[in-house]
Amino acid sequence: MPIILSLTKTNDKLWAAGPEGLFLMNGNGLEAVPQPQQELACCASDGERLLVGGLPHGTAFSRDAGGNWQASWMDAVESSVLCIAPDPRVQESGVLLAGSAGGGILRSQNRGESWLVCNFGLYDFTVLTLAWAPVAPDNAWPKWEVVFAGTEEGVYRSPNGGRGWRRSEGIEGIVQTLAVAQDFHTSGIVLAGTETQGLWRSNDGGRTFAPVTNGPQRVDALTATANGWVLSDENGLWLSQDGEQWTQVPDTKPALVLLSTEQGVWCGGEETVELLPTAAL
Repeated sequence: MPIILSLTKTNDKLWAAGPEGLFLMNGNGLEAVPQPQQELACCASDGERLLVGGLPHGTAFSRDAGGNWQASWMDAVESSVLCIAPDPRVQESGVLLAGSAGGGILRSQNRGESWLVCNFGLYDFTVLTLAWAPVAPDNAWPKWEVVFAGTEEGVYRSPNGGRGWRRSEGIEGIVQTLAVAQDFHTSGIVLAGTETQGLWRSNDGGRTFAPVTNGPQRVDALTATANGWVLSDENGLWLSQDGEQWTQVPDTKPALVLLSTEQGVWCGGEETVELLPTAAL
């Protein structure tokens, strides 16, 4: 079984990516799908178009579920793309963000066909993870487009869809995973998982973070659900309703990536891709 570092969905198809390649989840498990990256780091989708990030192409995209691929134009960034995050309104806006290993953050307005560097305010250019807040409610003013970036030194916050960034306060360390509450615009809660310094929580919209004392000290994956939160450490899965008090889920395998869907949370790791159903959350 390949190591899975990234999961995404296009229409009703579940895709998984890792160092061994790109895979389509079907009734028989994972089916390998040819893709153009020699070093594959991630996959993503705008709902219909499939994208892969890595080297040598930075990003590449397919309009026909992996049948044919086209390399993106990358604004002179030659480092590997480690993560790709579509705007929650990507169907209307065409906007995606990509985090790279040394080139900072890139922004696309045409569904990944071309990318421009957007590093204003960014001081750490190795970007390990990206997470968008939900779309602001219709009555919100100003109507911020909030997105977060996790780097080797902490968290950065952008209020304007990734055009400019500001360092969040309080949190230190390698931030390898982020998750934003589904009720972010009322609760302001954001969680950040670090490699060696545990879990951090913000309740002011990601401007400041404080450590969570009742949780694992290593956080490999995080996601928000309608019922709360799921994370994974090196031993297995944990659940929480508020992001502060955590309970370990018995007999679960550790995950390196978590994807929240209507069916439940898909968990990808070193051994398998499994579904934690909604009823178990």
